[in-house]
Parts: sequence; structure tokens; C-alpha cells
Amino acid sequence: MSDSTPGGPAPLRREPQVLGADEMIVYEAIATLRRPLGTGDLTATTGLDEDVVQAAVDRLTELEMVENGGDGVRIGQNDWDVRGAR
Repeated sequence: MSDSTPGGPAPLRREPQVLGADEMIVYEAIATLRRPLGTGDLTATTGLDEDVVQAAVDRLTELEMVENGGDGVRIGQNDWDVRGAR
């Protein structure tokens, strides 16, 4: 076997393929606007309910795709970009 990880391959992390539709919408809003955004900003920007946005932010933070700090949520380290981002 070529995989050196005991027990099989590591789970996908920080990969857009693991996101649900709402998580992708929130991620794209954060990545496109390129500034820290609070839950209220994301709710207004995406049109999603606040609890849906918060669940998406929690999941994106868990996957290390975004960083949630005192000034809001911002895009985390990644190897891809959103076309047309400012």
C-alpha cells in the first residue's frame, strides 16, 4: 500500500468538496469579500438564517477553512482562490 498513514488515508480537510450547500455559500461570501465578517454581516450577505450561518461558520472553522477571531470571520490559509475576489 502506498499510503503511509496507519489505518488508511486521512480525512479530507480544507477541501471545498466536503462542504454542504450552505457552508459553500458562507465560505464564498467570506472569500469574496476578503474582510472579517460578523454573523450579522454574513446573514445579510448570504440571505441565510442566522442559525444556518452560525452552523456553517462552526463547520468551516472546524475544517480550518476560516478563522473566527474577535473582529469576525476571515478566510483561512488555502491553496485556491475565488474568481473575482477583491
